[in-house]
Amino acid sequence: TETIERTPTWIELESVRPLAEAKRITSLSEDSLKKNFPGDIIQLSPRRLGMKLRNILRIAAGET
Repeated sequence: TETIERTPTWIELESVRPLAEAKRITSLSEDSLKKNFPGDIIQLSPRRLGMKLRNILRIAAGET
């Protein structure tokens, strides 16, 4: 199957994704994300964390 890449829409970039997805996209551990990017972590509930997709893609691209 062929993967078609496209630019995410503004609403997609602003969506909050689970930290598990951030780990998968960035190839960083949850601890590394928490330690190095604490300002990008969003507390979704007492036990759930997330990040905005725009921040996940920024980290994956190597931008800080």
